[in-house]
Amino acid sequence: MENPRLKFVQDFIGKQFTGSPSPYGHWLYGKVVSVEEKSVELEFTIRKEMTNPVGMLHGGVICGMIDECMGINFFCLGLECFYPSINLNVDFFTAAKEGEIVIVRTQVIKQGKSIINIKADVFSNKQRLVAQASSNLATSDIKIPF
Repeated sequence: MENPRLKFVQDFIGKQFTGSPSPYGHWLYGKVVSVEEKSVELEFTIRKEMTNPVGMLHGGVICGMIDECMGINFFCLGLECFYPSINLNVDFFTAAKEGEIVIVRTQVIKQGKSIINIKADVFSNKQRLVAQASSNLATSDIKIPF
């Protein structure tokens, strides 16, 4: 059975993901690199307004990038109801700076009936691990419009 949500996101491969309903997602301005039902990869160029006072990519923005990509990955599963995040655990390893590109790769680890676990790795364009994260999403009765 065809998954129209997966196809929708795959149509953005190689382009900025302007299909997000999230204003924050538009501000992040991520470019879709690859999309599968249980894995997505986006790249983000670090702009000045994404940095902290010492010029490093702000940890909150890293978390936002991760959350946005996990949300896109969830969307690609094609489920009927929304699963909001119930936690987001992030470990930070190294800095990334203005002008660099970071790549966020997500993967669905376990998809249960009421909880979905997704992990993410964030890499710099120097192929250094910037951060790793995991999140659990819990089912709700909110229908996803699409």
